[in-house]
Amino acid sequence: MARPRRAKSGSDQDVELNTKLAPSQDRSKVTFEIILKVAGELLGEVGIERLSTNMICERAGLTPPALYRYFPNKYAILREMGDRAMKAEDRVVFRSIATGQLGFDGPLEQVVEHRLDLLTKVRRAARRVPGGEWILRVMRAVPVLQEVRIGSTQAVSDVLFAKLHAQYPGVDETRLRAATLLSTALGSATNDLISDMPEWGEEIGREYANMVSLYYRNLLGVTVEAAAGDEKAS
Repeated sequence: MARPRRAKSGSDQDVELNTKLAPSQDRSKVTFEIILKVAGELLGEVGIERLSTNMICERAGLTPPALYRYFPNKYAILREMGDRAMKAEDRVVFRSIATGQLGFDGPLEQVVEHRLDLLTKVRRAARRVPGGEWILRVMRAVPVLQEVRIGSTQAVSDVLFAKLHAQYPGVDETRLRAATLLSTALGSATNDLISDMPEWGEEIGREYANMVSLYYRNLLGVTVEAAAGDEKAS
């Protein structure tokens, strides 16, 4: 049996984070999804402090026992929402890594555009899940949700490290691990900033893509001469 997840709330009180029951029947799945959808709507309307399971039940037309069949408290609901948002982001990145779109040894302009395109796709993927826009904001500030984002960062970093280490075995492993962790976390922070300041979205995203692309080219040993040759060949 899986060990229950517990974390500290803002008041340092232990909070149960596990989903009690995974829905298996169609009706249960519908109820489960309604809870998440309504929680996302209310989160944007009233904020995390005022959000309550009773409020969710009232909006969703459910009794408290129906909700508590799946979730022990509002933080477990938020954790499920956060986990879905992070997995949506991760799938986009994993697909880009697998298809080679995150290579760094092509023409610099192309490398930057691929990185910028990925940043945009990741941002859109997370915000398509129920309550995605708001849960991403909440995850920055709520201690019980931090492990979800940290886990996502680690998972993406591990896959990116494995890919780059295989391609560039001569690069120092410690530096490469640190670089993949940093660039992954920086991508999340950049999308957070774009959400807060959308009027600067294009400029912020492009500067991020330039910084990360140039840094990796230097770290991986992609020389200026080789890059120039690639660009001429293209």
